[in-house]
Amino acid sequence: MKPLPPVPEAEIVVEGQHVRLHNLHKVFWPDLGLTKADLVNYYLQVSPYLLPYLKGRPFIMKPYPDGAPGRSYYRWEIPDYAPAWVHRWRYQPRTEERTIDMVVVEGLADLVWVVNQACIEMHPWLSRRDDPLHPDLALLDLDPGPGASFTDALRVAVWLHELLERTGTRSYAKTSGRKGVHVLVPVERRYSFREVRDWARAVAGRLADEHPDLVTGARTAEARRGRVLVDYAQNGLGKSIASAYSVRATREATVSAPLTWDEVEQGQVRPEHFTLLTVPERLRGVGDLLAPLAEGQLLPDMGAPRSSASA
Repeated sequence: MKPLPPVPEAEIVVEGQHVRLHNLHKVFWPDLGLTKADLVNYYLQVSPYLLPYLKGRPFIMKPYPDGAPGRSYYRWEIPDYAPAWVHRWRYQPRTEERTIDMVVVEGLADLVWVVNQACIEMHPWLSRRDDPLHPDLALLDLDPGPGASFTDALRVAVWLHELLERTGTRSYAKTSGRKGVHVLVPVERRYSFREVRDWARAVAGRLADEHPDLVTGARTAEARRGRVLVDYAQNGLGKSIASAYSVRATREATVSAPLTWDEVEQGQVRPEHFTLLTVPERLRGVGDLLAPLAEGQLLPDMGAPRSSASA
């Protein structure tokens, strides 16, 4: 689609649906002078790469009504004013008796609609609506604690990749878009979330045992100081992930960008290298580095979870 014109309001036709866009002139990134229109234009450009990671997955909305520096909130239930054509999935949370309708971003019209709700970030589940109890992705979130750096997270990602390779397990890296690194492991949809989380916890424990000076699986402040947390806790029903190619609500308008393992090993990349302004051109050059995620795999036995990974 053509870029949006610099006007406050617009109506565009997407996949046969009329989508009314508002407040396009609102500045979402004051330091960069980027507006809501710039955000919509970014998602229009990257939608062929982004949509495969959103389709079929329950989606948690996270509006930023005042832009990236402002407040935000999570919204699970689709608002009453949403057009009837927006795809949705009925879900009953374990802690509630009532059911709720959640957004499912199945196509470009859904995507444009959620971005118009000031959803800067894309937060899909790790499982799909047709089988929500069995994830097809495992996430290991490498989060530098106080005194550790993004470079440290890259080092840990290399060690993690090597550990998984020794067990014949494919893995893929991307920046979180903030200060850490996400390592994704495609899995066959035969495991429960508990099984995937226990496996990820065992991986975190094994890595912490091999590299205790820089790696921890424990979430306590003392354990995290100067180390990179290998966080396995997002592997749970109803938990979401910042999707690949999602913009993050940071000062630099960073994007969660897939990396090659060569880039990770060289250790020269930084989160701010991948932004709303730079990622479309990168995609034209390297394509979708996460495309093989579509192929699931069996999880190897990593042994019992280690004590060093306990929260």
